[in-house]
Amino acid sequence: MSNNTYLVDEKNITNLNFELIYISKAKYGSDWHSTPHVHPFTELFFITKGHGFFEIDRQNIAVAEGDLIIINPNCYHTEKSVNSSDALEYIVFGINNLALEEAHNTLVFKQFNFDNKKHEILYYLNILMEELEEKKQNYELACKSILTLFLIYITRNTSPDLLITETSEKLNVECLKIKNFIDSNFSQDINLDLLSNMTYINKFHLVHLFTKQMGISPINYLIKKRIEESKNLLTNTNYSVKDITSIVGFSNSSYFSQMFKKVTGTSPRTYRNNALSAKEILE
Repeated sequence: MSNNTYLVDEKNITNLNFELIYISKAKYGSDWHSTPHVHPFTELFFITKGHGFFEIDRQNIAVAEGDLIIINPNCYHTEKSVNSSDALEYIVFGINNLALEEAHNTLVFKQFNFDNKKHEILYYLNILMEELEEKKQNYELACKSILTLFLIYITRNTSPDLLITETSEKLNVECLKIKNFIDSNFSQDINLDLLSNMTYINKFHLVHLFTKQMGISPINYLIKKRIEESKNLLTNTNYSVKDITSIVGFSNSSYFSQMFKKVTGTSPRTYRNNALSAKEILE
């Protein structure tokens, strides 16, 4: 009779205090509203079907079925399909207090292809979604354990230099509340007094806290959100600049044009003309 005993060296165990915020399935359709945005947490996308591209940190990245895209916190991004006949579909999940890095190299994003291991990836993700849907006893612990195994699987099957690390600090709940409020209500009249009353935080402390976590002040985040939406409207609709000014929440066309040029380096009309010219070339 033989007996093999294996000891675990606990000194080498890394305990990461990350949190799974959400997981969802998405499909690009005619009602898809694609606007560059930023999260103070890490997002992982797994493309389950179709082709398209991600706009990440001012780069256009082609994506297809089997691709895994890791986007670290505070990185502007959006996703788009190439055409409706091969619409982009993916599973995405957000993880707070976690980032992926390479040895001696800070990542903004990373792309891998798991087309030949698609079933293994979907195994982990489908179990995660099942746990979150059914919410059985200790489902939170189950989710974290499954996600931990999934992350280990990624690092073992990609670059040996890929590291799982904690972010410097967790996302403050009030900052997330403000961000989500601005994302959903950017066309409304929003000011610091409103945000301060909503979160019960002194507005000067609120600006400091939000800027520290998001890398941008609440009002500048609001302006950037409105500008990104206006770019979408200038490119894809026939609304006048005056109408777009009102739709995205600016008080007057002059101020809108001033802010638009400050953010993009060009006027709204020039931006529209350039976008239309680019569309004609592609067609």
